[in-house]
Amino acid sequence: MNIKFSPWLTVYLLIALVEIGAEITATEWLVWCTKPLLMPLLALWLYLETKGRSRFLYQAMLTGLGFSLLGDVFLMFSGSRYGQLLFLMGLGAFLCTHLFYMGGFFKETNLKNGLLRKQPLLIAPFALFLMFFMNWLWPDIPAGMKLPVAAYGVAISVMALSVVNSRNHFPGPIFTQLLAGALLFMLSDCLIAANKFGHPFPGARISIMATYIAGQLLLVRGVIATLSKPF
Repeated sequence: MNIKFSPWLTVYLLIALVEIGAEITATEWLVWCTKPLLMPLLALWLYLETKGRSRFLYQAMLTGLGFSLLGDVFLMFSGSRYGQLLFLMGLGAFLCTHLFYMGGFFKETNLKNGLLRKQPLLIAPFALFLMFFMNWLWPDIPAGMKLPVAAYGVAISVMALSVVNSRNHFPGPIFTQLLAGALLFMLSDCLIAANKFGHPFPGARISIMATYIAGQLLLVRGVIATLSKPF
């Protein structure tokens, strides 16, 4: 799983460190300068490493990163006068991200040939986690947001399962990287929900961004490794 050095990956890592530092020091202007750069840098890295590829996984990943950028921007403005609307718009953008990601992975390995058909019990941990997590959050979610949040919870779980389903399609190291990325992305979304809906915790923004940055990086790196060689 050798991926050649890329200056764009280096820039991404440096910007990510600055963004995390800005979260730690609560330097809001620096957060606003760095956070919107993260997903475009990952998208540029993905494009440069895999340009000319026509596989749907590449197209789905690139489109998902675009929606992630929109989600980042909407959530940055969610503390404003129209905060609830902008939060829902951010939720919608990230929902599209997860839909494109799951579409890409299910296209690579459909349900007929994937691991979930052979071992359907693998769905149970994700379903149980979603059920208990939503039950924990439910009383503190505003009435108008309950359905969108529930739908989003299902989407992030299915996105992670789409990676699990591809276990026998990808070589072990690539699969491990993709699964770690999907789980970290899922964790980041859960931390956002917990922090927003009645369960704030110290260092929430730092934890949310650290898991998000790492999760997206691992997913993109795994896809680049996947598309760089036929198997």
